[in-house]
Amino acid sequence: MRLLPLGTNGFIPTAGRQTMSFLVERDGEALVLDAGSGLARLLEPAAAALLAPVRRLEIVLTHYHLDHVIGLSYLPGIARDRAIRIHAPAPPLTESGPEALALLIAPPLFPVRLEGWPMPVEIVPYAGPELAVGSFRIAVRGQRHPGGSAGLRLGDELAYVTDTVADPATAAFVRGVGLLMHEVWLTDEEAAREGAARLGHSAAGEVAGIARRARVGRLVPVHHHPRRTSAGLAALAAELAARSGVEVVLPVEGEILDLGR
Repeated sequence: MRLLPLGTNGFIPTAGRQTMSFLVERDGEALVLDAGSGLARLLEPAAAALLAPVRRLEIVLTHYHLDHVIGLSYLPGIARDRAIRIHAPAPPLTESGPEALALLIAPPLFPVRLEGWPMPVEIVPYAGPELAVGSFRIAVRGQRHPGGSAGLRLGDELAYVTDTVADPATAAFVRGVGLLMHEVWLTDEEAAREGAARLGHSAAGEVAGIARRARVGRLVPVHHHPRRTSAGLAALAAELAARSGVEVVLPVEGEILDLGR
């Protein structure tokens, strides 16, 4: 399995980083986790090579905030030669369901509704606890975030936990996974000042504790704060490694991470 980060920021694209989107490839099958502005990187060579044998683009959304779905509006320009299937969370995972997409991809915000796109588009609601996407079997868990969100686990290889208050129960959900992508929106100092629970996000110390208790193979911090500099991210990664005892990898957009089998 290979992971290609397309967008790693939360909220706003800054510092050369786009908002949340990740391409996962295994044995010629591919799926996209979230569809922020990073989805535009599907036009870049690394992504195009991974997608070359793929005839249908499978997209799994965790929730409907714009930094996770705005890239859907790019699809007619990115993937018009492929069928599209969007796996969209539904209550009780999220307060809104797939109807949210009909509001986003419609006049006056977008000129053409989904049914008018040049390629076939299918919307598949999901509410957990499991989701099948081709040969991928995905465990699903509801999370605490304004409007709700879904945490995802792809076998023992990858877990994707973003846009959530840090939850001690996440450790059981991701236990033993090879690579954990977990949001780290705040430092502990920022969380104390701003209130992580109020914001619906996680702080570094809490995430380090989850990774340590879950005994994950590697921790990949994602959903970076848009004001976080490269030096700030490096310092955050060093802190996470020291506090978790786990290898921490900063994702680089456009560079493939090999997850093994």
